[in-house]
Amino acid sequence: MKKLGLMALLAVLTLIVTPTIVKADPWSAIDSGYAITTNHFGEEIVPPPVPPLRVKVGVLKEIFDSLGITEVRVDLRDPDGNVVDSDTVSAFLDGTSPHGAPVKYAWTGPLEPATWVVGDYSVKAYFFAGAGKNLAHTEDLTAMRATTVMVVPEVPIGTLTILLTMLASLAIFARKRF
Repeated sequence: MKKLGLMALLAVLTLIVTPTIVKADPWSAIDSGYAITTNHFGEEIVPPPVPPLRVKVGVLKEIFDSLGITEVRVDLRDPDGNVVDSDTVSAFLDGTSPHGAPVKYAWTGPLEPATWVVGDYSVKAYFFAGAGKNLAHTEDLTAMRATTVMVVPEVPIGTLTILLTMLASLAIFARKRF
């Protein structure tokens, strides 16, 4: 009986901690230098997403100024890795990081492929430095960051269902075993 109580406590702790781990916003990583997130971060979206998918890219102001970053190209890649839409931004706004550091950031226009397919889409941002540089030349690339967007849930009710199913299976096994 003690083991069953211990397993129940472990299950409750797992359920409390898991959502905060899954929902960790990549924008909080900007204090390491560069960051990227979407307006649908952490959501399972059904195409076409409402509002349309937009990407927020940023860099610490200190890095932005020292490297002379001039533009950022953002690519939306389908689950097979093919670039299905792209946008380039060169107008940056001033802001602050979650910890108060000054940053430069920009939002892309809507990113929409011709057709959406089920799966994880990745959004990659390429930060370019130097005035008058051609985006095709990768030697001008300063950094690249990525994040993902889940288009249609692989499990209709979501990750929580999978987690609860695994814990229920473990409880049934433990009950039969002990």
